[in-house]
Amino acid sequence: MLKSLLRHSAITVIAFVLVFLFAFTAYKMPFMSPIAEAIKDFDMTDVYYQILQDTADEDEEYSEEVSIVDISDLYSRRDLAEALQKIENCEPKVIGVDVVFEGLKEDSIGDDMIAEVALSNDNIVFSYKLLDYVNDSIGHATTVHSFFAQEEGNVTEGFTNMPRNLYGGIKRKLTLGERAEGKDAPSFIAMTVAMYEGRKIDKVSTKELGINFTPRRYHIISPDSIAAHPEYIKGNVVLFGAMREEYDMHYTPLGKIAGTELLAYAIETLMDQSEVVKVNPWVTAIVLFLIVLVTQIIFSRYAMFAQRRSNRVLRIILSASFIKGYLMFFWIGLWMWLTFVLFYMKNFTIDMGMALAAMALLGFAQSIYDEIIVTLIQKQDGK
Repeated sequence: MLKSLLRHSAITVIAFVLVFLFAFTAYKMPFMSPIAEAIKDFDMTDVYYQILQDTADEDEEYSEEVSIVDISDLYSRRDLAEALQKIENCEPKVIGVDVVFEGLKEDSIGDDMIAEVALSNDNIVFSYKLLDYVNDSIGHATTVHSFFAQEEGNVTEGFTNMPRNLYGGIKRKLTLGERAEGKDAPSFIAMTVAMYEGRKIDKVSTKELGINFTPRRYHIISPDSIAAHPEYIKGNVVLFGAMREEYDMHYTPLGKIAGTELLAYAIETLMDQSEVVKVNPWVTAIVLFLIVLVTQIIFSRYAMFAQRRSNRVLRIILSASFIKGYLMFFWIGLWMWLTFVLFYMKNFTIDMGMALAAMALLGFAQSIYDEIIVTLIQKQDGK
């Protein structure tokens, strides 16, 4: 029994070694860089979200907590100020402004109007930008604020920086805080949720929030129809930003979406405490090894079962490679379904990518193991 378990364990280890060798080769060989990028940017949750998106009902309910006012067609600060005031008249709980009003413009009336709205309402969170990243201790050396936020305490702000690979990769996480000018600074999403919940941020968290991208819809309101839809605004978080593609788009597990909508998903994740949590890497490694080991044992037992059939035709059919391939396909599908259920029910995910690849290579790993054993036996007999 112990000898058999050691054999299966050795084959499992070889399968994982093959996977690591393939991944290492993909990272080191320039001509395989597209494969390396695909491996690096892959996450099992992307598959889960696509399943949810493909099976979503066309009449899916809209978010009851977050709405978006699309300002893509507003170009002057007068118009922006008027739109903000219209939103205020509908009594939102929080307005999150995904715009940085840098410097004064030639339109001094527009400047005065936007400043008046900003300084006369205490339920608005304005965004600002972090620039010139130095190191983990200092963080960003420069901050860019709206012109009316020069004096500390005048307005409530939070940075809206995306991860530093701004134009690359899929956005799955946003930070709740970053280092800026040597201090911890809360993000736009952290400040918006804190204001919505009526609390202050005493200690800034710099953890990354695993955004829950379970497909949902947001009421997107044009500035002209704000007064006509107070039901989408009253008591809600209202995000004030551009939704048109040419302004600010990011790749996510749901495809390309506007930065304001990405903030909406992050804010709702934090509000509902529905963050996607990944299993600890060490626990993941142990679980994946055990899953592949069990797979190796089961398929080894199946091979023995097939070889013991007295009927020659049945023995040939059950031992055929395509039959084993089909069985492995369904077995892998079963594990993907089980992990999907875990994700769907508990917002919990375990990265099965390495295990699935190792399962697919178990047959090759067993051939290598058998060849090694034969070689060792021959050397032993030669002595």
